[in-house]
Amino acid sequence: MKKLFTLAAAGSLAVASLSAQAQVTVDGQLTAAEVSTANYTLVGRYTGTHGFAPSATNSAGVLALYAAADANNIYFFLVATLQNDGSPATISNSLQLLVARPGVTGVPVGTALPKPTASTTSFQGFAPYLELPGDMGIGIKGNGTAAQYQVDGVVYAGGTTPTATAAVLSGTTGVAATGATASITGQTGSLTVFNGAQVAYRTATSLNTNPGYGTNGAGAVPAYGLEVALSRASLGLPTAGGAVQVFALQNNGGGDYVSSDFIPQNTAALPASFTAAPNLGANPDFRLVPGTQAATVNVGATTGVTLANRASAAELALGVYPNPVRGASTVTYKVADRASNVNIVLTDLLGRTVRTVENGLKPVGTQTAPVDADALAAGTYLMRVQVGDKVSTSKVSVL
Repeated sequence: MKKLFTLAAAGSLAVASLSAQAQVTVDGQLTAAEVSTANYTLVGRYTGTHGFAPSATNSAGVLALYAAADANNIYFFLVATLQNDGSPATISNSLQLLVARPGVTGVPVGTALPKPTASTTSFQGFAPYLELPGDMGIGIKGNGTAAQYQVDGVVYAGGTTPTATAAVLSGTTGVAATGATASITGQTGSLTVFNGAQVAYRTATSLNTNPGYGTNGAGAVPAYGLEVALSRASLGLPTAGGAVQVFALQNNGGGDYVSSDFIPQNTAALPASFTAAPNLGANPDFRLVPGTQAATVNVGATTGVTLANRASAAELALGVYPNPVRGASTVTYKVADRASNVNIVLTDLLGRTVRTVENGLKPVGTQTAPVDADALAAGTYLMRVQVGDKVSTSKVSVL
């Protein structure tokens, strides 16, 4: 039986009003009714070339990523179709969703993810450099039986020697790729973050026959794909909300050959060093990919999500001078159109704030703010500048 989740404000509500509230069903199907300000919000689309099985009859890949939240869960819907091949046709490749929770110390940006030991999951060969801290990931891959898949989970820990713990969360029983719901329970140790999760995937013959492809080729609704509900209590998300970073991608079954398809997608052509283009290949360095492969999702206290809209450094006229910094520097940025709230923080690579540079309403025009780097240890930091709903991040080196 499908489980129905109501996305509604907490509190006493009349029974008669519940029928008017928006709802999400975890069944691998995204409907028009499920996409609204109170339900699924578009995080990003993939509009590039699909590098896995790029044919009219066996295309595979990713089209769009959506997010939602209520008082109990945070939800993600990845519009995608995995490759179906062989005789009988079985699901191959994998879909992976990486999530970085607030306040969790994981594998810092700038350190390659460790591979889990003795893993039969889609994360077993996954060791790239990400642009969000390595915290946790959930994914699916085919289990060798026609029209079935398994649910995989991984949790990372930082420190002097980072580690990864992975497991097949759905156990030995395959999950039907028809939108059947897998309920995750009984996980122990670091994997308890997945307890209470719900996962569903609905496949199509190929990506070309996914309703989300047929609508406009870019993941509009209706659509099929991977749908995940993660328990806020298990994740440790505060009841007052919080912000998570998320990154979605298609990989091979062993996790060591990333396809062309990932969200947020690249904003320009891949550098020549990516010789497998349009696919990224084995354990890529996403820091070299144009754009930022991490989206920030602000989780509402009881319902809904909002997004921090990424902007280019050029769009905000963002600059830090001098950089590298020794003692003091200056950040410059532009407030366009109208006066806006500005928040500028200097963080370490784990996302922890080490300096608040600016926080307040600023008028239209080019602005400057001093950056005091005294007493900071030498190393690489991130300057996060938010002007209104636009966010851009720049790396800062302190000598």
